[in-house]
Amino acid sequence: MNSIQDLRVFSEIVKSNSFSLAASKLGLSPATMSGRLKALECHFGVALLKRTTRSLCLTEEGRYLFETSQGILEDFERLDKTMRQRKKNPNGTVTIAAPTEFGRKYLIPLTSEFGAAHPEIGFRLILGDDDVNLVDDDCDIVIRFGTVPDSALTTRKLGENPMVICAAPDYLARMGAPDAPSDLVVHNCLVYLDGKTAADKWGFAVEGEPTLVRVSGNRIVSDRQALIDLAKAGQGLIRVSSWDVARELEEGTLVAVLRDFDCDPEIIHLLSEPRHRLPLRTAEFIDFLLQRVKRLSRSAELCRTEYPRLRGAA
Repeated sequence: MNSIQDLRVFSEIVKSNSFSLAASKLGLSPATMSGRLKALECHFGVALLKRTTRSLCLTEEGRYLFETSQGILEDFERLDKTMRQRKKNPNGTVTIAAPTEFGRKYLIPLTSEFGAAHPEIGFRLILGDDDVNLVDDDCDIVIRFGTVPDSALTTRKLGENPMVICAAPDYLARMGAPDAPSDLVVHNCLVYLDGKTAADKWGFAVEGEPTLVRVSGNRIVSDRQALIDLAKAGQGLIRVSSWDVARELEEGTLVAVLRDFDCDPEIIHLLSEPRHRLPLRTAEFIDFLLQRVKRLSRSAELCRTEYPRLRGAA
């Protein structure tokens, strides 16, 4: 039994006192109306209407159902209208999970920009480097770097995440810039501590082949921003996402090296429910995010590849 629709049919039959007139108002055939009423009576196990040649007469149970169901139908109509308006008008909260540095440097400013144009939309941001589950963590959007597991979720390419080796100009002036990955053995490499594991194997493409080079230095740090600050202070070389140092590369406080040995970049993925299942607030923010990150991705790549060369030439 389609409970709400059958209640609507029953209510209209009673109000119209006619199967044919009620059928005309609802756009259904009299046979369909009769079938819906029969389904309702079978569901409750009682007769609801008595038919005569000239009119319809409610049974006691039918009268009780009719009178009680009017408030239910009105409440449902209001609910239906509200839900349809929410689909048409963006409002509510969008929950996003993203890596800490990406969230801090890019997602927070972008949500502020979007929120200024849509004050009726709020954001809940879960920033951290641990994987989160779209369902278990009650997220609308998950941003992940690198490979993602197969799932029924919609996965979009948000951008690329090229890694960059860089250092401050004064460090390179003192120590010289490495010409090949093998030169890193004589450099002070500042290493990121990923959990309990030091990320001291830096990846390169040497003559088209992926190559890992073990590096070392006098700092092993669990915070990426702290590594960037140390590099800007001239303490050594770092290997970080170009997204994390785009501004520093553009300003010239850090300079990229070993660009001829770059590996293929990681892909930045955006995971969400299929678009037809998304509320308007989430769908519109995803469109905004894809557009803005595409621009930022071009800017980050430009900073990584062009600014050091141009400044060096100057």
